[in-house]
Amino acid sequence: MKVLGTVFFLFLMSISGLVGAMSIVSVGKSCVFSAVEIVLKKGGEPVVNAPVSRVSEWQKEETETTVTDENGRFSFPVLYHASASKFVPFSEFVASQLIVVTVEGEEYEIWANAKRDAKENSELGGKPLKLTCELNEEARLVEDFETLLVTNCRW
Repeated sequence: MKVLGTVFFLFLMSISGLVGAMSIVSVGKSCVFSAVEIVLKKGGEPVVNAPVSRVSEWQKEETETTVTDENGRFSFPVLYHASASKFVPFSEFVASQLIVVTVEGEEYEIWANAKRDAKENSELGGKPLKLTCELNEEARLVEDFETLLVTNCRW
């Protein structure tokens, strides 16, 4: 019976790569939003003391807030959630991601994404989220990665 259990476990681990699973060290955890470091500008000048919200949703909605510093910088740490669905062979990971900045009473959605891979930094194909965002630029659809990303940020 032990052999059958081991074979079943190995089967699950082998097919988990097909459904966006992570390494065996990270089994049971899903990266809902990778760490983000952003410099925010408007007209080329840093946006100072602007409230920023990061909203994510996967299994539950979560909102975090911060404020830009004197250089227009802000950051959020990586956000992981435990995942029982990693052991369900044909489930699909999709996390909703949104970053909104408020400047002079106007809201700007600088990042809207449907993250489809539970690995950290999968939003940009493995690149860390170190971005510069210009509020005067139109948000654009980025189709370079396996995701639905709309942003006015550059990396």
